[in-house]
Amino acid sequence: MTSIKTRIGPAAWILLAISGAATAQSSVSDAWSWRATLYGWFPSVHSTSDLNIGGGESINTDTNPSSYLSNLKFTIMGTLEARKGPWSFLGDAIYLNFGNLKSNLRSIEGPGGMIVVPATANIRTDLKGFAGALEGGYSLMQTPTANVDLVAGARYLRIKTRLEWELTGPLGGVPAQGNTEVTKDIWDGVVGLRGRTDLADSWYLPYYVDIGGGSSNFTWQAFSGVGYRFAWGDVTLGYRHLAYNFHGEQPFDKLAFSGPIFGVGFKF
Repeated sequence: MTSIKTRIGPAAWILLAISGAATAQSSVSDAWSWRATLYGWFPSVHSTSDLNIGGGESINTDTNPSSYLSNLKFTIMGTLEARKGPWSFLGDAIYLNFGNLKSNLRSIEGPGGMIVVPATANIRTDLKGFAGALEGGYSLMQTPTANVDLVAGARYLRIKTRLEWELTGPLGGVPAQGNTEVTKDIWDGVVGLRGRTDLADSWYLPYYVDIGGGSSNFTWQAFSGVGYRFAWGDVTLGYRHLAYNFHGEQPFDKLAFSGPIFGVGFKF
């Protein structure tokens, strides 16, 4: 008898939880609600690239976070969200422009194999990128104080990189100086979770995470922060990370953007 009661207890709690979630979702308005947010994102860049420099040679470099604000020429980001009942739709757009990033020379490879890295190498990288995403979501849980949405969609990345180099030392057939430029378009499908948890008064904790792949080998993104609501909308402060691992094709092996983010949202 004790065993039967023990099993009935958790089952009853699960049924009550499902019933409560269903009741909470059924109380959600079926009217459309909209929210537009403008962000300031200040990311650093970490990348590993492999670029052709002519004559059958390629140059492999990496760029690590350092003094990124002095290299960040321009950035803008915005989102538009529509919600009706348990359904939601989200559009997200980011433009980034980094200039004169100092890069480290990892290796040079020619038709005959690896070339000894020169003693002196001055490598600079310019990076421009646009990332856009369209997602649909469905509420897994929606109560007056919290919500969790399952989201799925597509993310597009167009990245343009320009590499300039000056080398000294025994170079073989490698040009002592020059530049090369490559543009890449990447499409990925993504799936993830988006939600918020309310705190005291008007404070709340927003979060987002996704994973995916397609043109890239693997991509993932995460955001978390803190927000405060006003009658007209809200403000948020947090941290966002967007990363890609590629299949080894040029121009990038790895690419990641990480940094603080500040947003102002308007509801209508």
